[in-house]
Amino acid sequence: MKRFLILLLAVLLTVGTFACGGSQNEDKTTPEQPVGETPPDAAPAAETPAPVSEPEVTETPAPAFTPGEYGLTGYRVGDYTFSGEQLIQTGIADTTLTLNADYSGMLIIMAQEMPIGWNDAGEITVSGVPYSSIVRTDAGAIEFSYGDAVLIFEPGAKATASAEADPTEAPAETAAPVETEAPAPQGEAAFPGAPYGSSDGVIDRAMLAGLYRWLGEMPNSFCYALTFDEISAAVGKQGSDDQNNDGKTQSATWWDAENDSLTVTFKDQGDGTYACSAFAISGISSKEYSVADISGFPKVASSTPAGTNPTETQTFEAKVGFSGPKVNVTAQIPNKNWQPKASSGSVYIYCAPNAKKADSSFSYFKIECKESLDKIDFYKDSFENLAELAPRTIGGIEMQGRSYKNVGMDWIEYYGEIAEGVWVSIKLTGVDLSEGTETEAILMSFTFAVQ
Repeated sequence: MKRFLILLLAVLLTVGTFACGGSQNEDKTTPEQPVGETPPDAAPAAETPAPVSEPEVTETPAPAFTPGEYGLTGYRVGDYTFSGEQLIQTGIADTTLTLNADYSGMLIIMAQEMPIGWNDAGEITVSGVPYSSIVRTDAGAIEFSYGDAVLIFEPGAKATASAEADPTEAPAETAAPVETEAPAPQGEAAFPGAPYGSSDGVIDRAMLAGLYRWLGEMPNSFCYALTFDEISAAVGKQGSDDQNNDGKTQSATWWDAENDSLTVTFKDQGDGTYACSAFAISGISSKEYSVADISGFPKVASSTPAGTNPTETQTFEAKVGFSGPKVNVTAQIPNKNWQPKASSGSVYIYCAPNAKKADSSFSYFKIECKESLDKIDFYKDSFENLAELAPRTIGGIEMQGRSYKNVGMDWIEYYGEIAEGVWVSIKLTGVDLSEGTETEAILMSFTFAVQ
Protein backbone atom coordinates (compact mmCIF):
# COMPACT_ATOMS: atom_id res chain seq x y z
CA MET A 1 0.00 0.00 0.00
CA LYS A 2 2.80 2.39 0.89
CA ARG A 3 4.50 1.75 -2.41
CA PHE A 4 1.26 2.47 -4.25
CA LEU A 5 0.88 5.84 -2.43
CA ILE A 6 4.46 6.80 -3.20
CA LEU A 7 4.00 6.02 -6.89
CA LEU A 8 0.76 8.00 -6.93
CA LEU A 9 2.54 10.94 -5.27
CA ALA A 10 5.30 10.90 -7.88
CA VAL A 11 2.84 10.88 -10.74
CA LEU A 12 0.96 13.83 -9.27
CA LEU A 13 4.21 15.72 -8.76
CA THR A 14 5.03 15.66 -12.45
CA VAL A 15 6.29 19.10 -13.43
CA GLY A 16 6.80 20.06 -17.09
CA THR A 17 9.02 22.68 -18.58
CA PHE A 18 9.15 26.16 -17.06
CA ALA A 19 6.16 28.31 -17.84
CA CYS A 20 5.91 32.06 -17.84
CA GLY A 21 2.96 34.39 -17.63
CA GLY A 22 1.39 37.37 -15.92
CA SER A 23 -1.90 38.46 -14.43
CA GLN A 24 -4.36 40.77 -16.01
CA ASN A 25 -6.57 43.22 -14.19
CA GLU A 26 -10.14 43.54 -15.34
CA ASP A 27 -11.32 47.07 -16.03
CA LYS A 28 -13.97 47.83 -13.49
CA THR A 29 -16.33 50.67 -14.39
CA THR A 30 -19.42 51.79 -12.60
CA PRO A 31 -22.41 51.85 -14.98
CA GLU A 32 -23.94 55.28 -15.42
CA GLN A 33 -27.17 55.87 -13.62
CA PRO A 34 -30.07 56.77 -15.91
CA VAL A 35 -31.09 60.44 -15.50
CA GLY A 36 -34.81 61.01 -15.17
CA GLU A 37 -36.29 63.84 -17.23
CA THR A 38 -39.30 65.93 -16.06
CA PRO A 39 -41.72 67.09 -18.74
CA PRO A 40 -41.51 70.91 -18.92
CA ASP A 41 -45.23 71.42 -18.21
CA ALA A 42 -45.55 68.90 -15.44
CA ALA A 43 -46.75 70.14 -12.04
CA PRO A 44 -44.54 69.64 -9.02
CA ALA A 45 -45.12 66.33 -7.31
CA ALA A 46 -47.37 66.51 -4.29
CA GLU A 47 -45.08 64.26 -2.29
CA THR A 48 -41.34 64.49 -1.95
CA PRO A 49 -39.94 61.52 -3.85
CA ALA A 50 -37.85 59.03 -1.93
CA PRO A 51 -34.14 59.67 -2.24
CA VAL A 52 -32.54 57.74 -5.03
CA SER A 53 -30.18 55.12 -3.65
CA GLU A 54 -26.54 55.93 -4.36
CA PRO A 55 -24.33 53.43 -6.19
CA GLU A 56 -22.51 51.06 -3.92
CA VAL A 57 -18.98 52.12 -3.18
CA THR A 58 -16.45 49.72 -4.58
CA GLU A 59 -14.10 48.43 -1.89
CA THR A 60 -10.57 49.69 -2.18
CA PRO A 61 -8.38 46.71 -3.06
CA ALA A 62 -5.86 45.68 -0.45
CA PRO A 63 -2.16 46.18 -1.24
CA ALA A 64 -1.07 43.77 -3.94
CA PHE A 65 1.80 41.97 -2.21
CA THR A 66 3.49 42.73 1.11
CA PRO A 67 7.31 42.56 0.99
CA GLY A 68 8.78 39.90 3.24
CA GLU A 69 9.71 36.23 3.40
CA TYR A 70 7.08 33.60 2.67
CA GLY A 71 7.25 29.90 3.48
CA LEU A 72 5.76 27.03 1.49
CA THR A 73 2.52 25.57 2.88
CA GLY A 74 1.15 23.79 -0.16
CA TYR A 75 1.99 22.41 -3.59
CA ARG A 76 -0.96 21.98 -5.95
CA VAL A 77 -0.96 19.80 -9.03
CA GLY A 78 -4.30 19.60 -10.79
CA ASP A 79 -6.98 19.13 -8.15
CA TYR A 80 -4.64 17.72 -5.50
CA THR A 81 -2.70 19.80 -2.93
CA PHE A 82 0.27 18.43 -0.95
CA SER A 83 0.91 19.85 2.53
CA GLY A 84 2.56 19.11 5.88
CA GLU A 85 4.51 15.86 5.95
CA GLN A 86 3.94 15.35 2.24
CA LEU A 87 6.03 18.45 1.50
CA ILE A 88 8.85 17.09 3.66
CA GLN A 89 8.76 13.68 2.02
CA THR A 90 8.93 15.23 -1.43
CA GLY A 91 11.92 17.34 -0.41
CA ILE A 92 10.46 20.77 -1.11
CA ALA A 93 9.38 21.80 2.39
CA ASP A 94 12.27 24.29 2.70
CA THR A 95 11.11 26.27 -0.34
CA THR A 96 10.89 30.02 0.34
CA LEU A 97 9.85 33.12 -1.56
CA THR A 98 11.30 36.52 -0.65
CA LEU A 99 9.78 39.74 -1.98
CA ASN A 100 11.88 42.84 -1.32
CA ALA A 101 10.52 46.37 -1.14
CA ASP A 102 12.68 47.38 -4.13
CA TYR A 103 10.85 44.78 -6.26
CA SER A 104 13.74 42.35 -6.28
CA GLY A 105 13.35 38.92 -4.69
CA MET A 106 14.49 35.33 -4.41
CA LEU A 107 12.85 31.93 -4.94
CA ILE A 108 14.73 29.07 -3.25
CA ILE A 109 13.49 25.62 -4.21
CA MET A 110 15.36 22.36 -3.62
CA ALA A 111 18.50 24.35 -2.64
CA GLN A 112 18.48 26.19 -5.98
CA GLU A 113 18.47 30.00 -5.68
CA MET A 114 16.60 31.93 -8.35
CA PRO A 115 16.89 35.75 -8.21
CA ILE A 116 13.62 37.27 -9.42
CA GLY A 117 11.96 40.61 -10.05
CA TRP A 118 8.28 41.31 -9.39
CA ASN A 119 5.68 44.04 -9.64
CA ASP A 120 2.30 44.89 -8.16
CA ALA A 121 0.55 43.22 -11.10
CA GLY A 122 2.06 39.90 -10.01
CA GLU A 123 4.43 39.55 -12.95
CA ILE A 124 7.62 37.61 -12.14
CA THR A 125 10.78 38.18 -14.17
CA VAL A 126 14.17 36.51 -14.23
CA SER A 127 17.05 38.64 -15.52
CA GLY A 128 14.40 41.04 -16.81
CA VAL A 129 12.66 38.34 -18.86
CA PRO A 130 9.01 37.42 -18.10
CA TYR A 131 9.04 34.09 -16.28
CA SER A 132 5.90 33.41 -14.25
CA SER A 133 3.23 35.07 -12.13
CA ILE A 134 1.92 35.33 -8.57
CA VAL A 135 -1.57 36.03 -7.26
CA ARG A 136 -2.86 36.75 -3.77
CA THR A 137 -5.73 34.68 -2.44
CA ASP A 138 -8.55 36.00 -0.28
CA ALA A 139 -6.88 34.35 2.71
CA GLY A 140 -3.67 36.33 2.15
CA ALA A 141 -1.57 33.50 0.75
CA ILE A 142 0.52 33.90 -2.41
CA GLU A 143 0.16 31.40 -5.24
CA PHE A 144 3.23 31.13 -7.48
CA SER A 145 2.77 29.42 -10.85
CA TYR A 146 5.60 26.91 -11.29
CA GLY A 147 5.46 24.84 -14.45
CA ASP A 148 2.30 22.75 -14.38
CA ALA A 149 1.96 23.23 -10.62
CA VAL A 150 1.27 26.00 -8.11
CA LEU A 151 3.41 26.76 -5.05
CA ILE A 152 1.37 28.16 -2.15
CA PHE A 153 3.20 30.51 0.23
CA GLU A 154 2.22 32.24 3.47
CA PRO A 155 4.13 34.94 5.40
CA GLY A 156 6.78 33.42 7.66
CA ALA A 157 5.22 29.97 7.32
CA LYS A 158 7.02 26.67 7.38
CA ALA A 159 5.90 23.08 6.87
CA THR A 160 4.63 22.02 10.29
CA ALA A 161 5.10 18.27 10.08
CA SER A 162 8.25 16.93 11.71
CA ALA A 163 11.00 15.80 9.40
CA GLU A 164 12.07 13.38 12.08
CA ALA A 165 8.73 11.58 12.17
CA ASP A 166 9.23 7.92 11.48
CA PRO A 167 7.92 7.43 7.95
CA THR A 168 8.96 3.80 7.82
CA GLU A 169 5.78 2.59 9.50
CA ALA A 170 3.60 0.85 6.97
CA PRO A 171 0.54 -1.39 7.02
CA ALA A 172 1.38 -4.92 8.07
CA GLU A 173 0.52 -6.29 4.67
CA THR A 174 3.18 -4.13 2.96
CA ALA A 175 6.36 -6.09 2.50
CA ALA A 176 9.75 -4.64 1.67
CA PRO A 177 11.09 -5.49 -1.76
CA VAL A 178 13.34 -8.50 -1.58
CA GLU A 179 16.65 -8.25 -3.37
CA THR A 180 16.75 -11.25 -5.61
CA GLU A 181 18.99 -12.29 -8.42
CA ALA A 182 16.72 -10.89 -11.07
CA PRO A 183 17.68 -11.60 -14.66
CA ALA A 184 19.51 -8.83 -16.42
CA PRO A 185 17.12 -6.40 -18.08
CA GLN A 186 16.50 -7.27 -21.68
CA GLY A 187 15.03 -5.41 -24.60
CA GLU A 188 14.62 -1.67 -24.90
CA ALA A 189 12.36 1.01 -23.53
CA ALA A 190 9.04 1.45 -25.28
CA PHE A 191 9.91 5.15 -25.50
CA PRO A 192 13.43 6.66 -25.55
CA GLY A 193 14.49 7.62 -22.03
CA ALA A 194 11.60 5.80 -20.30
CA PRO A 195 11.96 3.03 -17.65
CA TYR A 196 12.17 -0.58 -18.75
CA GLY A 197 13.62 -3.97 -17.72
CA SER A 198 13.09 -6.38 -14.83
CA SER A 199 15.36 -4.94 -12.10
CA ASP A 200 14.02 -4.92 -8.53
CA GLY A 201 15.67 -1.52 -8.00
CA VAL A 202 17.17 -2.41 -4.59
CA ILE A 203 20.35 -0.47 -3.75
CA ASP A 204 22.36 0.44 -0.64
CA ARG A 205 20.71 3.00 1.68
CA ALA A 206 23.67 5.37 1.44
CA MET A 207 23.37 5.24 -2.33
CA LEU A 208 19.64 5.91 -2.12
CA ALA A 209 20.17 9.00 0.05
CA GLY A 210 23.00 10.13 -2.21
CA LEU A 211 20.84 9.78 -5.30
CA TYR A 212 18.24 12.12 -3.83
CA ARG A 213 20.85 14.70 -2.84
CA TRP A 214 22.54 14.44 -6.26
CA LEU A 215 19.27 15.09 -8.06
CA GLY A 216 18.28 17.89 -5.68
CA GLU A 217 21.56 19.82 -5.92
CA MET A 218 21.84 19.54 -9.67
CA PRO A 219 20.79 22.56 -11.78
CA ASN A 220 17.14 22.06 -12.64
CA SER A 221 17.64 22.16 -16.39
CA PHE A 222 20.08 19.25 -16.19
CA CYS A 223 18.07 17.26 -13.65
CA TYR A 224 14.95 17.51 -15.77
CA ALA A 225 16.83 16.30 -18.84
CA LEU A 226 18.03 13.02 -17.29
CA THR A 227 16.86 9.75 -18.79
CA PHE A 228 16.15 6.50 -16.98
CA ASP A 229 19.41 5.00 -18.25
CA GLU A 230 21.45 8.00 -17.06
CA ILE A 231 20.05 7.85 -13.52
CA SER A 232 20.46 4.07 -13.44
CA ALA A 233 24.10 4.43 -14.49
CA ALA A 234 24.68 6.96 -11.69
CA VAL A 235 23.75 4.41 -9.00
CA GLY A 236 24.97 1.32 -10.84
CA LYS A 237 21.59 -0.36 -11.05
CA GLN A 238 18.39 0.12 -12.95
CA GLY A 239 15.34 1.24 -11.06
CA SER A 240 12.28 -0.97 -10.84
CA ASP A 241 10.03 -0.18 -13.80
CA ASP A 242 6.62 0.67 -12.34
CA GLN A 243 5.00 -0.21 -15.68
CA ASN A 244 2.50 2.63 -15.41
CA ASN A 245 2.98 4.32 -18.76
CA ASP A 246 -0.10 6.28 -19.76
CA GLY A 247 1.39 7.69 -22.92
CA LYS A 248 2.63 10.80 -21.11
CA THR A 249 4.43 9.69 -17.93
CA GLN A 250 6.08 6.59 -16.50
CA SER A 251 7.88 6.09 -13.19
CA ALA A 252 10.63 3.94 -11.72
CA THR A 253 11.55 3.30 -8.08
CA TRP A 254 14.78 2.57 -6.25
CA TRP A 255 14.51 0.88 -2.82
CA ASP A 256 16.73 -0.06 0.09
CA ALA A 257 16.52 -3.06 2.39
CA GLU A 258 14.39 -1.07 4.88
CA ASN A 259 11.64 -0.49 2.31
CA ASP A 260 12.47 3.21 1.97
CA SER A 261 12.34 4.46 -1.58
CA LEU A 262 12.93 7.14 -4.18
CA THR A 263 10.56 7.34 -7.12
CA VAL A 264 11.39 9.25 -10.29
CA THR A 265 8.70 10.16 -12.77
CA PHE A 266 9.65 10.53 -16.41
CA LYS A 267 7.58 12.64 -18.79
CA ASP A 268 7.18 12.74 -22.54
CA GLN A 269 9.00 15.90 -23.64
CA GLY A 270 6.60 16.34 -26.53
CA ASP A 271 8.73 14.54 -29.07
CA GLY A 272 8.34 10.98 -27.78
CA THR A 273 11.49 11.25 -25.65
CA TYR A 274 11.12 10.80 -21.89
CA ALA A 275 13.11 12.66 -19.22
CA CYS A 276 12.91 13.18 -15.46
CA SER A 277 10.08 15.52 -14.49
CA ALA A 278 9.76 14.90 -10.72
CA PHE A 279 11.21 12.81 -7.90
CA ALA A 280 10.05 12.03 -4.37
CA ILE A 281 11.69 10.24 -1.45
CA SER A 282 10.05 8.32 1.39
CA GLY A 283 11.57 7.15 4.66
CA ILE A 284 14.76 9.22 4.59
CA SER A 285 14.73 12.59 6.35
CA SER A 286 16.42 15.75 5.16
CA LYS A 287 18.84 15.41 8.08
CA GLU A 288 20.13 12.21 6.50
CA TYR A 289 20.10 12.94 2.78
CA SER A 290 21.54 16.46 3.17
CA VAL A 291 24.88 14.95 4.32
CA ALA A 292 24.88 11.95 2.00
CA ASP A 293 28.14 11.28 0.16
CA ILE A 294 27.78 12.14 -3.53
CA SER A 295 31.48 12.16 -4.40
CA GLY A 296 31.03 9.00 -6.46
CA PHE A 297 28.18 10.37 -8.55
CA PRO A 298 28.83 11.77 -12.05
CA LYS A 299 29.89 15.40 -12.29
CA VAL A 300 27.40 17.20 -14.48
CA ALA A 301 26.71 20.66 -15.90
CA SER A 302 29.56 23.11 -15.29
CA SER A 303 31.28 20.60 -12.97
CA THR A 304 31.86 18.15 -15.83
CA PRO A 305 35.58 17.27 -15.97
CA ALA A 306 37.50 18.82 -18.84
CA GLY A 307 38.04 16.36 -21.68
CA THR A 308 34.75 14.57 -21.09
CA ASN A 309 33.27 15.95 -24.31
CA PRO A 310 34.95 16.88 -27.62
CA THR A 311 35.41 20.62 -28.16
CA GLU A 312 35.04 22.87 -31.17
CA THR A 313 36.76 26.18 -31.90
CA GLN A 314 34.11 28.87 -32.20
CA THR A 315 34.51 32.60 -32.86
CA PHE A 316 32.01 35.35 -32.04
CA GLU A 317 31.95 39.10 -32.51
CA ALA A 318 31.74 41.57 -29.63
CA LYS A 319 31.40 45.34 -29.88
CA VAL A 320 33.43 47.90 -27.95
CA GLY A 321 30.80 50.23 -26.53
CA PHE A 322 28.31 51.66 -29.03
CA SER A 323 30.65 52.97 -31.70
CA GLY A 324 34.06 51.43 -31.02
CA PRO A 325 35.85 48.66 -32.94
CA LYS A 326 34.75 45.05 -33.01
CA VAL A 327 36.56 42.18 -31.33
CA ASN A 328 36.67 38.53 -32.38
CA VAL A 329 36.20 36.35 -29.30
CA THR A 330 37.37 32.76 -29.81
CA ALA A 331 37.04 29.80 -27.41
CA GLN A 332 37.19 26.02 -27.31
CA ILE A 333 33.61 25.04 -26.48
CA PRO A 334 32.50 21.46 -25.65
CA ASN A 335 29.94 20.13 -28.10
CA LYS A 336 27.65 19.07 -25.25
CA ASN A 337 25.99 21.11 -22.47
CA TRP A 338 27.36 24.51 -23.54
CA GLN A 339 25.30 26.83 -25.74
CA PRO A 340 27.05 29.94 -27.13
CA LYS A 341 25.10 32.99 -28.28
CA ALA A 342 25.98 36.54 -29.36
CA SER A 343 23.51 39.21 -28.25
CA SER A 344 23.55 43.05 -28.22
CA GLY A 345 27.27 43.20 -28.83
CA SER A 346 28.11 40.77 -26.01
CA VAL A 347 28.89 37.05 -26.10
CA TYR A 348 27.13 34.54 -23.84
CA ILE A 349 28.02 30.89 -23.29
CA TYR A 350 25.22 29.18 -21.40
CA CYS A 351 25.61 25.95 -19.49
CA ALA A 352 22.43 24.09 -20.43
CA PRO A 353 21.58 20.58 -21.71
CA ASN A 354 20.22 21.98 -24.98
CA ALA A 355 19.70 25.25 -26.83
CA LYS A 356 16.02 25.35 -25.89
CA LYS A 357 16.90 25.68 -22.20
CA ALA A 358 19.80 28.09 -22.66
CA ASP A 359 17.95 31.37 -22.12
CA SER A 360 16.50 30.16 -18.80
CA SER A 361 19.87 28.95 -17.48
CA PHE A 362 21.45 30.68 -14.49
CA SER A 363 24.91 29.30 -15.35
CA TYR A 364 26.84 31.17 -18.01
CA PHE A 365 29.78 33.24 -19.23
CA LYS A 366 29.21 36.84 -20.32
CA ILE A 367 31.95 38.51 -22.36
CA GLU A 368 31.83 42.29 -22.88
CA CYS A 369 34.26 44.78 -24.42
CA LYS A 370 34.58 48.35 -23.09
CA GLU A 371 36.52 51.51 -23.93
CA SER A 372 38.21 51.91 -20.54
CA LEU A 373 38.67 50.56 -17.03
CA ASP A 374 36.18 53.17 -15.81
CA LYS A 375 33.56 51.58 -18.05
CA ILE A 376 34.45 48.14 -16.66
CA ASP A 377 34.05 49.51 -13.11
CA PHE A 378 30.89 51.50 -13.83
CA TYR A 379 28.78 49.54 -11.30
CA LYS A 380 31.58 48.77 -8.84
CA ASP A 381 30.07 50.92 -6.08
CA SER A 382 27.03 48.64 -5.98
CA PHE A 383 29.05 45.42 -5.65
CA GLU A 384 28.59 43.48 -2.41
CA ASN A 385 31.14 41.15 -0.80
CA LEU A 386 33.80 42.37 -3.22
CA ALA A 387 37.01 40.31 -3.02
CA GLU A 388 40.12 40.30 -5.16
CA LEU A 389 41.17 37.05 -6.86
CA ALA A 390 44.56 35.97 -8.12
CA PRO A 391 45.17 37.26 -11.66
CA ARG A 392 45.13 34.85 -14.62
CA THR A 393 46.81 35.06 -18.00
CA ILE A 394 44.04 34.53 -20.55
CA GLY A 395 44.67 34.77 -24.27
CA GLY A 396 48.16 36.14 -23.57
CA ILE A 397 46.73 39.00 -21.47
CA GLU A 398 47.21 39.22 -17.70
CA MET A 399 43.76 39.81 -16.30
CA GLN A 400 42.73 40.89 -12.83
CA GLY A 401 40.17 38.82 -10.98
CA ARG A 402 37.45 39.57 -8.46
CA SER A 403 34.29 38.07 -7.00
CA TYR A 404 31.21 39.93 -5.82
CA LYS A 405 27.46 39.91 -5.54
CA ASN A 406 25.39 42.19 -7.73
CA VAL A 407 21.63 42.33 -8.48
CA GLY A 408 21.19 39.29 -6.27
CA MET A 409 23.64 37.12 -8.21
CA ASP A 410 27.17 35.92 -7.39
CA TRP A 411 29.80 36.74 -10.00
CA ILE A 412 33.42 35.96 -10.79
CA GLU A 413 35.05 38.41 -13.19
CA TYR A 414 38.37 38.62 -15.02
CA TYR A 415 39.20 41.80 -16.92
CA GLY A 416 42.12 43.41 -18.74
CA GLU A 417 43.24 45.66 -21.60
CA ILE A 418 43.76 43.79 -24.88
CA ALA A 419 44.64 46.87 -26.97
CA GLU A 420 44.74 50.61 -26.53
CA GLY A 421 41.21 51.72 -25.72
CA VAL A 422 39.90 48.15 -25.76
CA TRP A 423 39.16 46.34 -22.50
CA VAL A 424 37.53 42.95 -22.07
CA SER A 425 35.48 41.61 -19.16
CA ILE A 426 34.76 37.91 -18.68
CA LYS A 427 31.99 37.37 -16.13
CA LEU A 428 30.83 34.00 -14.81
CA THR A 429 27.80 33.21 -12.65
CA GLY A 430 26.25 29.97 -11.41
CA VAL A 431 29.20 27.86 -12.56
CA ASP A 432 31.79 25.59 -10.99
CA LEU A 433 35.21 27.08 -11.75
CA SER A 434 37.12 24.39 -9.89
CA GLU A 435 40.41 23.19 -11.32
CA GLY A 436 39.95 20.53 -13.99
CA THR A 437 36.37 21.41 -14.94
CA GLU A 438 35.07 22.22 -18.40
CA THR A 439 34.32 25.69 -17.06
CA GLU A 440 37.97 26.36 -16.26
CA ALA A 441 39.06 24.92 -19.63
CA ILE A 442 36.70 27.27 -21.51
CA LEU A 443 37.93 30.28 -19.52
CA MET A 444 41.57 29.55 -20.23
CA SER A 445 40.92 28.93 -23.94
CA PHE A 446 39.71 32.47 -24.73
CA THR A 447 41.61 34.57 -27.24
CA PHE A 448 40.79 38.07 -28.47
CA ALA A 449 41.56 39.88 -31.72
CA VAL A 450 40.60 43.48 -32.48
CA GLN A 451 39.30 43.84 -36.04
